[in-house]
Amino acid sequence: MADVLFGTSGSTGASKPIVRTEASLSSDAAALVAAFPDVWGGRHAVVATIRPEHMYGALWRVRAPAAAGCAVDPAVVLSVEELLAAKARHGVFLLVTTPSFLDKALLHPDFTALRGAVADVVTSGSLLRAATSAAVEEALGVSPLEIYGSTEAGTIAWRRQARTSEWTLVDGVSARIAEGGALQVDSPYAVSRPWTMGDGARFVAPRRFELLGRLDRRVKILERYVSLPDVERALETHPFAERAVVAAYGDAVARLGAVVVLSAEGREFLARSTYAETCRRFREDLLANRAGSPDPAMADESRAAFPRRFRFVRELPFNPQGKVTSAAVRAVLAERFAEPVVTAWRVSADALSATLAFPPDSECFRGHFPEFPVLPGVAQLHAVCRFARQAFPDYPETATFRKLKFRRIVRPGEAISLSVEREGGRFPFSLAVAGAVCASGVAERTAP
Repeated sequence: MADVLFGTSGSTGASKPIVRTEASLSSDAAALVAAFPDVWGGRHAVVATIRPEHMYGALWRVRAPAAAGCAVDPAVVLSVEELLAAKARHGVFLLVTTPSFLDKALLHPDFTALRGAVADVVTSGSLLRAATSAAVEEALGVSPLEIYGSTEAGTIAWRRQARTSEWTLVDGVSARIAEGGALQVDSPYAVSRPWTMGDGARFVAPRRFELLGRLDRRVKILERYVSLPDVERALETHPFAERAVVAAYGDAVARLGAVVVLSAEGREFLARSTYAETCRRFREDLLANRAGSPDPAMADESRAAFPRRFRFVRELPFNPQGKVTSAAVRAVLAERFAEPVVTAWRVSADALSATLAFPPDSECFRGHFPEFPVLPGVAQLHAVCRFARQAFPDYPETATFRKLKFRRIVRPGEAISLSVEREGGRFPFSLAVAGAVCASGVAERTAP
C-alpha cells in the first residue's frame, strides 16, 4: 500500500518528516471508531478547526469520519461565528478542535449559544487545562474528549477530565516506563515498535497513567541543568500569571526567557506600574518561595532558573496545530517590541475593540523623545497589526496602509482604545485616547 508523509509539530525543535503506511492509518482510524462509540454513534457531521495535513487532522477530520459514515463540513472553522453558521447547517455536530481554540472561544459572548448543537468535543495537539475543560463543560454541557498521541506513534490514550485527570490506553496499545522515566509505547500504528515518547509518565493502574511533562526540555544555564516545565509551573503559581512558556535564548551565553500571559491581577499591576517593577515582583516572590525549601541548594538553583527576559503577551504564540513551539517562543523573546497591556478585549467575526496601555518604561518610548516621550507611529501600527492578526485569521501578514493619519500624540501609560473592522480584504482601524482619535487608516493586503 502507499505511504503517507507527515511533518511533526516541531514543538521542541525543527519539524521532521514522518512516513506512515496507508494500512496503519486505516487501522488507527478504525480503532478510533471502535473505541468511542458514544462519539460516532449519532452519525453527526464533523466540524473541525484543524486542517488534514497533520496526523490529528488526517485521523479525526478525514479517516475516522469516513470509517464511521459521518459527513465532514468542508470549511476549516476559525471563529465562534463560523461555528454558529455550522449549527444552522447541521443542527447538531461533532466539534474537532484544539485547546487553544477552546480558550479563545470561551471568551466569546455567544459561545454558550452552541449548547445543544455540539454533540461532543474532541481535542488534541496539546494538553487541555483543567479549568478550560470545566468551562467548556459548563458552557456546552459536554466534557471534552482529549486524545494523546504523536505523528510517530499514532493514537495512544484518552481522557475526559470530568471523570479523571489520568490517561487510559486505547485498545491494542500497551506501554511501560522506560529507563529515564519516559513512556514507551508498543503500538501497531507506530512507525517502529516499541516507540519511546518524549514525555515522562507514571502508571497508576495497569492501563492508566499520568503524564509528568516533557523530558527533553532541559537546558544548561549557568552550569546548572534547568527543567523548563518546572520553571513554567513555578511561574504559573504566581498570582500575576495565567499561562507561561520559557525557552533558552542567546548564542554565546544561554539565558532563560519567559513569555507570560498575565492574569487580571497582573494586567492591573502592569498597567499602573512598569515592566521592570512587574519583573521584580516575579523575581522576588519566586525566590522567596524557593528560599523556604528544606533543600539549601534550591535557592541557588532558582537563580539559574529565573528568567532574565520577560515578554508579557495577550496570548501565547500558538501554531495552527494548537501548539507553542520553542522557535516561536524564542522569536517573541527576540522582538524589541513589547506588547502593551490589554485591559479589555472584545472580538467578533468582523470587529475588534480593545483597550491598551504602554507602560512608561516600554522600549517603544526609548529615544523618542528623551525629555518628552511619545509613542512612535510605527509602534502604533505594529500594535494594530499584532492584535488584528490575533482577532482575524485572514489579516494580511504583509499589509499596506492607506488613508493613514496621525492626529494626536500618545503619552506613556495612557489608555488607548483600539478599533479594527473587517470589510472583506480591507481592515479600517483607529486608535483613540479619551475619545480623541490618535491614528486611523485602512490596512490592505500588499500586492505581490
